[in-house]
Amino acid sequence: MMRGKKGQIPILMLFLVAIILVITALFSFFGFSGDFGDNSALVSRTIAGAEFGQDYVASSAKLIVGETIMAQGDKREFMRIANGKDLGIQEAGNFFGKIRDGDFVFESTGGDVRPEIRQYVQSYKLEIKGLFSRSSYGNNEIKRNYDLCMIFRSDGSYLGDC
Repeated sequence: MMRGKKGQIPILMLFLVAIILVITALFSFFGFSGDFGDNSALVSRTIAGAEFGQDYVASSAKLIVGETIMAQGDKREFMRIANGKDLGIQEAGNFFGKIRDGDFVFESTGGDVRPEIRQYVQSYKLEIKGLFSRSSYGNNEIKRNYDLCMIFRSDGSYLGDC
């Protein structure tokens, strides 16, 4: 009389486990907000901040070198002008700190003869190693490491990277 009842307990347990799994899955679905937009926006802002920092450093360097060359200045004059341009922007990283510490090269590189004007043109070189730009929004942070090396004409205009 009890021969057909051996499989009923495992089938009943399987059914209960299936119901528990379904209920757990439903709680997971309803508990998930599905809003990736906020996280994506924070990551995008962080990346944009790091790019801004590097662009800001390059633009500031061009401006400071141009003013230094026009003032016929040297490394000390460069440091003085840079000190007045430091706006305390976080994304600029250690750019102004390196300048305050004198940890950079600003020198006349001699020059070259420009065939189109048949004149000797002096050039200048700015080199700063070990720079970084840092950006952070929310729990996201990016630190971009790079070196800066630029060549300028004697009129202060940017010629190109080293």
